[in-house]
Amino acid sequence: MRSAERSGMRLGRYAIAAVVALVGLIIFALLADILVEWLWFSSIGYASVFRVVLSAQVLVFIAVFAISAGTIWLAGWLAHQYAGSPRVLASHGFPSGRPQFIGEPGDLMARIPWGASIAGAAVILGLVIAGSGIQQWDMALRFLHQVPFGERDPIFGKDIGFYLFSLPVYIALKNWLQLLLLCSTAISGVIYGVRGDIALAPPAPRLSPAAAVHGSVLLCLFFVLKAWSYWLDRYLLLYGDNGVVIGASYTDIHVELPVLWLLIGLAIAAAFGSLANVRLRDYRVAAVAALLVFGGSFLLALIYPALFQRFYVKPSELELEAPYIAHNIALTRRAYGLDQVTIKPFPVESPFALA
Repeated sequence: MRSAERSGMRLGRYAIAAVVALVGLIIFALLADILVEWLWFSSIGYASVFRVVLSAQVLVFIAVFAISAGTIWLAGWLAHQYAGSPRVLASHGFPSGRPQFIGEPGDLMARIPWGASIAGAAVILGLVIAGSGIQQWDMALRFLHQVPFGERDPIFGKDIGFYLFSLPVYIALKNWLQLLLLCSTAISGVIYGVRGDIALAPPAPRLSPAAAVHGSVLLCLFFVLKAWSYWLDRYLLLYGDNGVVIGASYTDIHVELPVLWLLIGLAIAAAFGSLANVRLRDYRVAAVAALLVFGGSFLLALIYPALFQRFYVKPSELELEAPYIAHNIALTRRAYGLDQVTIKPFPVESPFALA
């Protein structure tokens, strides 16, 4: 027993040393970038601009790191707290309550410093995510200090400023939350796997009650984010290019937009199904929910619009796309200020005209 404790203490010290070394390297790289930028801005007399940029970067880094590390740590801590003991696992039909791929789990459980390992993994992942997110400081400033353009798009009626200041932030936020969900799922899966809550041995793969509940909640959150992603995709239709129209086309408005609303409904239904699976704990519920969303996305968002474009729009493309071409031309003229140009005729008298 003392030998196991000493091994666990050594592993804990090694884990802490590794975490400190990695954190030090990440911080050193960030400080090096800051020093280079400060020298450049100071050399051209824009030190005040650098202070604004640095303040924004620091605030974004702290916020992203705190939320990311806290979320990942919470997922790992919950998995560690609720992972079943060998006795509980054996009562649910798991072979001896032990995972089948790591040998004797009792010795391994005693050696792993769970608290330090989970915190260290959360800190490292949080630093990596915050280090990449710090590049979005300018986007955050534009969002916080946005002003309306006074012009609205003809499809959704949104001010043009929404597409320049708000939509990029919403997309970045969605991608960040999806990354957090992926990291939380990974660290929870590793803990449940090592603790023996995931059985891959015959007759069939199984999850312990704790792992099934945790997985169902994470899957519910995934489908909620998927619904939000479909909602944002509606506005991205205005960025499309089908070769005839740059922007929303006839197929986008009459097919893809209703399909996206339908996919939003399917994702929300899948989220509720996954939430109900907290009590049902049936893998078939998760399978049906995933098939509903991803199968529907493949058939409705890829196959159906392509067929509609090919067999309905193409034969009368110029007629059907005429309103959207007009939108494109009108907004392009406004963007370049060409709508303010006054057309005046000037008579031309040429001395070289033939008699």
